[in-house]
Parts: sequence; structure tokens; C-alpha cells
Amino acid sequence: MFAALRNRNFFLLWSGGLISMVGTWMLLAALPFHVYAVTGSALAASGLLMAFVAPGIVLGSVAGVLVDRWDRRRVLVIGNVIQVAIIPWLLLMDSHGWIWIVYVVVFLESTVSQFLVPAENALLPSLVDETRLISAN
Repeated sequence: MFAALRNRNFFLLWSGGLISMVGTWMLLAALPFHVYAVTGSALAASGLLMAFVAPGIVLGSVAGVLVDRWDRRRVLVIGNVIQVAIIPWLLLMDSHGWIWIVYVVVFLESTVSQFLVPAENALLPSLVDETRLISAN
């Protein structure tokens, strides 16, 4: 794997994907607790997880087909820009009445990631040699 990391383009894809994945999982770990703290409702917190899972159920297979037809690098750039634009909307959620913003943001984040993951995986073979593909995966 370390040999594959010496490839600049692979390193950029790998490190960017790692940072994005860590951020997504931190968000997914923290938001249900915050929603529960604000609302006091386990149903509201579980609704947040449903908003995260629903795009994967609906778009999981369709997104991969679409990404195969598009420029994968452009999908990654545009998708990450969209995710960066969506996250600050969470700052508006300060009280019980604005909880719907969290559901919308999580749903949109998950929807965008349904396109990013297949694009990242499909771009990988074009960045590393065939001999290093197994370790890069």
C-alpha cells in the first residue's frame, strides 16, 4: 500500500476520501446525540438515521450507473463542493422548532455521497498501476 501512496494522484484521492469519511462518520455519530439532547425524543434521533439510510436504499444502484457515464473527477469535485455548502446549514438548528433542518442536511449529505463513493472507487484503477491495484484497494 505504501508504494501506491507514493503516487501523487492516488495519495490525493486516498487522503481526501479518508478526511471525508472521517467527517461523515463523526457527523453521523454526533448528530443523533444532539438531536436527542434538543428534542428528548428517541424517535427524532432514529428519524435522523433513517434520513441517512434512505438515499442509499433508493439511489444506491442508480447512482453507480450514472457515475459510470459521467466524468468521475468532476463528480468528486462537484459532490464535495455540494457537501461543503450543505453542512453550514446545521448551524441554523438551535431549537426544537428548527430540527427539520438536520433531517434535510443529513438526507442531502447522504444523497451526494451515493454518487461520491462509486466515483472514487471507479477512479482508482486509472490512478495506479495494475500491479499496485490490489494494495491500493
